[in-house]
Amino acid sequence: MSSRVSATINLAAISHNLNIIRSLAPESSVLAMVKADAYGHGANEVARVIESQVGGFGVATLDEAASLRSVGIVAPIVLLEGFNFAHELAVAKEHKLDLVIHNLVQLRELIEEGVEGISRVWVKLDTGMHRLGFSPSEWLEARPLISQIEQYIDIVVMTHLACADEIEHVQNRNQLSVFEQIVDGEPFAQSIANSAAILSRPDLHRNWVRPGIMLYGVSPFGSEQLIDDLCPVMTLKASVIALKSVSAGDWIGYGATYQCQSDRLIATVSLGYGDGYPRSAATGTPCYINGVMTELVGRVSMDMLTIDVTDVPGVKLGDQVELWGEHVPVEQVAACCDTIGYVLLTGLTNRVTFHYVR
Repeated sequence: MSSRVSATINLAAISHNLNIIRSLAPESSVLAMVKADAYGHGANEVARVIESQVGGFGVATLDEAASLRSVGIVAPIVLLEGFNFAHELAVAKEHKLDLVIHNLVQLRELIEEGVEGISRVWVKLDTGMHRLGFSPSEWLEARPLISQIEQYIDIVVMTHLACADEIEHVQNRNQLSVFEQIVDGEPFAQSIANSAAILSRPDLHRNWVRPGIMLYGVSPFGSEQLIDDLCPVMTLKASVIALKSVSAGDWIGYGATYQCQSDRLIATVSLGYGDGYPRSAATGTPCYINGVMTELVGRVSMDMLTIDVTDVPGVKLGDQVELWGEHVPVEQVAACCDTIGYVLLTGLTNRVTFHYVR
């Protein structure tokens, strides 16, 4: 049975993008972000391909970590939000996870329960994003506690930049200044750089880099590209299921939001917001069919959308339409939907069939 909507994941492109990351930060270890099911690409499959090439993986939840361990991943796995309860700490130890510690409650609990089974702790500093981490004043209280465990495990101090994708934003300088004040003289490894900082700030690569979206071939700067060599990993396709010849003045789709200005050939495509394609996609959102770029017309519905194929050669039922991927950057689609590529990649539903190729 053929799938009405498919996402093809090019695993060779993952390795290609990782090689670019390693060339940009050759002195840094790589903590590959595979949270949110590897940004919608399939964490287990992605991790198996690059395990031998990275220093570890970053996940958001215990379930994500347990899934990786269940398929035989033995590389370090970092639980990016740490643990909230003692039983979660026990599970983390059972799976031999590394932990982000971002508050005094966690730190005291870890000391009380012991660090056996944990090889590395990532201490998160709040340098101005005010989401997770020890503030400068909290660090003064945390540092003596850390001294009780630092001889038994590796320590990495980390922070996250709120505006890394806005290279000249003053907040980047402010956060870096706070970070440097806190870590001055400390013996610990450091980690600051996410995808945007890997691409734009070599001075922030430090001991560990944390690539996320760029690993999947997507620019963290939206439609702006600082490097042309990244390869998109996911290609989303659906099928033409109907063709309609319509006249000038006819309206297309729900709400009659698009009126044809001339006679047109319209294709109905087997994809909608029930599959994760955003309803907010505007008329003019790009797509690709039979070697030709064309665009959406009318409003996206739950199971279908419509595209203008008037100028597409030889179009017929069953033809495949690329909604994003090799020929249609997901960043461009996201811009037409007033969102970001991260949201589109992580938003596909279980109606989409995934295929993995090398």
